[in-house]
Amino acid sequence: MISISSKNCIWNWPAIKWVGILSLFLTSCDLPKEIGSDLFSVEVGLNYTDSLSIQSSTVLIDSIYTNQTGTFLVGSHQDPILGTIAASAFTQIANVDTLKSKETSILDSLKMNLIYQSFVGDTTQKQTISIYRLKDSVSRAVDYFNTSTLPYDPTPIGSHSFYPRPIKAKTANGDSLKYDTLSFKMNASFGRELIGKYTDKSIAAGGAAFRDYFKGMYIKASSAGKAAIMGFTPTYSVMTLHYHNPNDTVKYTVNYYFSLSTALVAEIHGRFNQLNISRSGALGNLQKPGDRIPASQTNMVTYVQSGTGLATKLEIPYLLNLKGNKNVAINKAELVIPAADSYELAKTLGSLSLVETDASNRTLKNSYGLRYLLTEGGTGIQTANFDSGSKTYSFNITTAIQNIIANNRKDFAILVTSPLTSNSSGFSRIIGDNIRYVPLNASKIKLKVYYTYIAK
Repeated sequence: MISISSKNCIWNWPAIKWVGILSLFLTSCDLPKEIGSDLFSVEVGLNYTDSLSIQSSTVLIDSIYTNQTGTFLVGSHQDPILGTIAASAFTQIANVDTLKSKETSILDSLKMNLIYQSFVGDTTQKQTISIYRLKDSVSRAVDYFNTSTLPYDPTPIGSHSFYPRPIKAKTANGDSLKYDTLSFKMNASFGRELIGKYTDKSIAAGGAAFRDYFKGMYIKASSAGKAAIMGFTPTYSVMTLHYHNPNDTVKYTVNYYFSLSTALVAEIHGRFNQLNISRSGALGNLQKPGDRIPASQTNMVTYVQSGTGLATKLEIPYLLNLKGNKNVAINKAELVIPAADSYELAKTLGSLSLVETDASNRTLKNSYGLRYLLTEGGTGIQTANFDSGSKTYSFNITTAIQNIIANNRKDFAILVTSPLTSNSSGFSRIIGDNIRYVPLNASKIKLKVYYTYIAK
């Protein structure tokens, strides 16, 4: 800790302002010795510390939203520390162009085209993707989480075994990637069912009527061993019905889209991802929201992972000791969180956020969603980007620390989470649209505090 004291006649600006006001009052005194004795009986100074004890742990939080994400997560991935994650997607689908088949129309094929967007894991392992028919529709009015599910018919309407080949090409410098397409045929019986819907004009026209008839799809993949989770984009993925009519050389197609919008609604279709996690080893006791494992039991490494609910809890038990018998004003408080040496840049979360918590180890909420720490001087979400040079995330939490000091809060604790988002109404939440993670070096997390004190 570094201290600059006014007893040595070295002043900071808050102190000078205070003394200026004091001197105006003291000019009414008659005896110079009274001025000197009052002035130097007050201790005013500037302190800095980065040695406050910070207790860290990995916790499992709830309320990880996965609805309306921009990625279908499908497949499985095994990590020696984080466990095995199995991902699947629930989604609506519908056509825009009217189906104009006839009673005599002949099916050529019903082809599914899923466009790769990302992947995590071993793509040399064979996987089998299966698509099932939902019994209940996905609703855009419902919040779905990483543990949500819907009933589906156990008989698949399409399946395909493959080796993932998400990257088709890369530039010479290796910076840009072009993702390929997973293309396979759906069951012919389902294709013939779709052709037969020409008899119902409302269903044939697509949109809401089609979604009422066909509730949606459940997409999952199975594999053996350590495999990969693929990310597919709903924006460009499409299912296409191919057919022709007897004695007609024209080939007809109808596209069924996973993502549709209108001038009034940004997204019409509902969708969400489900993530099933099996943990063992160091994090094996994280089974339900609120469970906590101290950093001392995980080699002083804690974790944050998007999608699965892993977060790092930070507690500063001796923060109020800064006050002592002094009046304290926080000039700046910076929380610096370093990544552990085991981090992998390709899998690392690009940014992190801070949310308040308590002894429950869950995210605290208010009428606007999560009770997140505000940006300094603003009302937005406090977020820190990963600095690849220093390998750290840095948060300016001056206002939060000042409030703790001023209100003598002894129960303050924060969760370091994957990035928060807010909807148009300002409702904040955590969206789990990937499984990126970062291990944090708990032994080197520091709170750097610059503060002014006045004491008698």
